[in-house]
Amino acid sequence: MKLVIRATFLFSFLFLSASIAYSCTCSSVSHRKEFRQSDIIFAGQVIDISEDKSFVPPKLNDSKLSRESLARLQKIVDSQKRYLVKFEIEQKFKGVKGQEIILYTIESESPCSGIEFVKGEKYLIYGFRDEKGFSGNSLCSRTRKLDKSNKEYKELSSSWFRFRAQLLFSL
Repeated sequence: MKLVIRATFLFSFLFLSASIAYSCTCSSVSHRKEFRQSDIIFAGQVIDISEDKSFVPPKLNDSKLSRESLARLQKIVDSQKRYLVKFEIEQKFKGVKGQEIILYTIESESPCSGIEFVKGEKYLIYGFRDEKGFSGNSLCSRTRKLDKSNKEYKELSSSWFRFRAQLLFSL
């Protein structure tokens, strides 16, 4: 009987401790679905990065949070900086016109702020358009350093993959 109680206690402890939430986790989205959801997809090299001095971090106002929590969150938001990243486009996969494009990125002290671009490096970008322009570095996007040997890159290079991804979306 003691063995059953100990086993139950141990199992309960392990079960409850496994339910800890991690703040920087992302839900897994298929490559095809990410292709459909993105406004632009391209491979390119960073040719310039400049801080957007006109950027003013938003002020938070959430009545559901305590003052202390709101103050901690506001401190993280206030640490945000917006950068304009200019890319020379190497290969277009979706929604891109021209040979260069500028994306904006938001960086902060938060460990969940996404990828940090480096001048001269090449990236595979999955971007989104909003009222401020194009963005492509959120933590949960498929944006990453370019690896042409990667299966994902090879699929994007396939007209058949792009056709099927768009066709299945419209059905």
